[in-house]
Amino acid sequence: MTRNATGIGAYLRERRLAAGLPPAHLAQRAGLTEAVLEQVETGSVAPDHALLQQLFDALEVPIWYRKHIVVLTLPSFFTAAYGPGPDAPTPDDRADLHSLPDPACYQRMPTQDLVEANSAYERAFPGAVARGNVLEWMFLDAAARRVMVEWAVEAHLLVDAFRILSPLAPRERVEQIAERCRRSPDWDRMWTTEVRAADIPRRSLQVRDLATRRIRSMSMRVYSPELPERPWWLYRLVTIGRTREAHAAM
Repeated sequence: MTRNATGIGAYLRERRLAAGLPPAHLAQRAGLTEAVLEQVETGSVAPDHALLQQLFDALEVPIWYRKHIVVLTLPSFFTAAYGPGPDAPTPDDRADLHSLPDPACYQRMPTQDLVEANSAYERAFPGAVARGNVLEWMFLDAAARRVMVEWAVEAHLLVDAFRILSPLAPRERVEQIAERCRRSPDWDRMWTTEVRAADIPRRSLQVRDLATRRIRSMSMRVYSPELPERPWWLYRLVTIGRTREAHAAM
């Protein structure tokens, strides 16, 4: 996994290369000249909103990642608007997180490092907090395959997010996570294959309680803290309806 320096131009170039698009092809798809595309990719020109939208659309960058990409690659834009944010959760941030009854955590993207989790999260995903990284827990902890009823689908979606956004993170951290996860025989296959389109709109997760063997359908909610910005996302899982007995053997 070789990567260039971070920045919006470097990110766009990495996405173009990952998609196998020559500069001329992407420029045509985005309605640009090759000269403009080269200026953006090398960082000599900072794209405005309209140009960035054209490039995101041409590269098929998922809408739900776009704001986070801009926040990480153009931090001065948001700092000027909102002021600097904290590097670690404040007491108020922690109180907010621990007030939630269902599983919730603060998580940094794209590395999927856990910043903090509430007690419901620790109970639902045993071992995740100790590992400190959701990807590593998913691929290296045996409990993950028992807890996540549709483990293969959920694991592939996590890998896809990591792959799409990895140019935004420090190279050393990305390679460290990938090297650890590669101990799983499923990692390389998921890294090199696309997620099925039918699996992308996740309406709910099926989560098994290892103590009771009950399965909960849980809706996933993701929030980006603002005023000021925080360098993490809030992930919440909200129980949908009643739990059901798990008939399948664990």
